[in-house]
Amino acid sequence: MEVPGKKRDPDLDKGSADATVYCQPCEEGGKRAVAQGFCQTCEEYMCAPCVEYHKRLKMSRNHILLSKDRMPSFYPTTKKSAIADTDYCNNHPKEMIKFYCPTHGDLGCGDCVVLDHRNCKVDYIADVAKEFVTGKSFRELEPSIKRAKDILSGFIRNVKELFGDVKNQSKVEIDKLRKFRAEINTYLDRRENELLDNIKKVNTEDENALSALKTDCELTKTGLEAMRTELTSGDVSVNQRYVASRRSQKELRRIYDNMEKMADRMNARKYLFTKDADTERLLGSKRGLGTLDVAGEFRKNIPVPDLSTVTWKNGADIHVRAPQGQETCIITGLALLSPGLFLLTDHGNSCAKLVDATTRAVTSRLELPGGPWDVCALPDDQAAVTLPFKSMIQLMSTKGGQLSRGKEIKVSFGCYGIAYYNNRPAY
Repeated sequence: MEVPGKKRDPDLDKGSADATVYCQPCEEGGKRAVAQGFCQTCEEYMCAPCVEYHKRLKMSRNHILLSKDRMPSFYPTTKKSAIADTDYCNNHPKEMIKFYCPTHGDLGCGDCVVLDHRNCKVDYIADVAKEFVTGKSFRELEPSIKRAKDILSGFIRNVKELFGDVKNQSKVEIDKLRKFRAEINTYLDRRENELLDNIKKVNTEDENALSALKTDCELTKTGLEAMRTELTSGDVSVNQRYVASRRSQKELRRIYDNMEKMADRMNARKYLFTKDADTERLLGSKRGLGTLDVAGEFRKNIPVPDLSTVTWKNGADIHVRAPQGQETCIITGLALLSPGLFLLTDHGNSCAKLVDATTRAVTSRLELPGGPWDVCALPDDQAAVTLPFKSMIQLMSTKGGQLSRGKEIKVSFGCYGIAYYNNRPAY
């Protein structure tokens, strides 16, 4: 264990040839300039303009000034802030960064080392900095930064394209929705007009029939009044009254016959508007007009980082053939249930298998009613397998490391792939 512990800054004790010292008068004014000289009388580092100004002042013109090549790397009264060997520690603002922990990738001061990296092998920056900045790792930083910037530039271009896809998709789907809504409005307007026309037709026919009946009643009543007047008139002869009486008897029989017919005509149709059951269900539906379903996703080509330096190592083979299998294993789908535990679909033997990658063995096997194709893991120790030639999805339980069949879901023929996305299966 290499822990320097809490001790004085080596630069403050013995100086450091690599330390950059700044002008102290400028720093007092909030500026930073590299020191080009040192005043032994004032015990301060100064930049070139301050040195010249110091020489001209009456009170300091006789001070002892040392040039840059003769000035000390450190003077005991120099403030720490004037020495810019590194930066100040984020965790301990009054301390300078002097150490690097390769284990955790952390930069820190002596306090950080004692408190957080006591058991780590840390690097003292003053000892390793020069070799590092002239080495391969430092030279590779700039190309790595450029490569990362290029990848991010590709990301930004893809995001901009996706913005366009999203905006265009919104317009297309809104147009489809509004077009469908317009079709519904047109249909409802047409049906409303048809029903209104039917009401108007029935109403007109019944009103005309009642008007004709009323007219017939009034004409018959007028005829009866004329008949009564003729029979009661004293200005006609008895013979004439006899003729009128016989004529009236015959007319009355005809009138009574007509009144029976009038009674049959004394009606009108009663109608009732009945709501269409399908339309009424639509009004009560939360899915009226339609739904907005996730149908997939827009994807862009993502730049792949350079893997040329990666070393690939073959692992141990896992044999997934079970004693019950008679046919060649044809593994068409695989899902990771938990670290080291896989669920496979064996299309050749019409079954699903649980495989433990640690023991490299099949731990459970489940016969299926058809050749499975794809599989996906679901919450609560559940999984779903597609059986494309049976037009179904088979749900199953994986609880306790054992497979058991659940309910079946009928789907269209040729349903091959399945995935679990946004809390629902997609196939």
